[in-house]
Amino acid sequence: MGSWWRSRDMKYVSLILSEDAAHECVHNLGELGALQFTDLNPEQTPFQRRYVSYIKRCDELERKLRYMGKEIDAFGLPIM
Repeated sequence: MGSWWRSRDMKYVSLILSEDAAHECVHNLGELGALQFTDLNPEQTPFQRRYVSYIKRCDELERKLRYMGKEIDAFGLPIM
């Protein structure tokens, strides 16, 4: 975790979002590069968290896309 000591003044706020809007909102806030998140469930291991199955699916899709990209390159097919 990063340090709480910053060269600029910071405020500690709580942001409560609906699950539907959370991903896009956190992504947009992260793009600003001006936030630090605090884990509210530090006692949970990464495998006990709700989003683990989603991350596994993303990893599997990324693996398949890499494979397809290598096959496309091997056959010399143009990507449009």
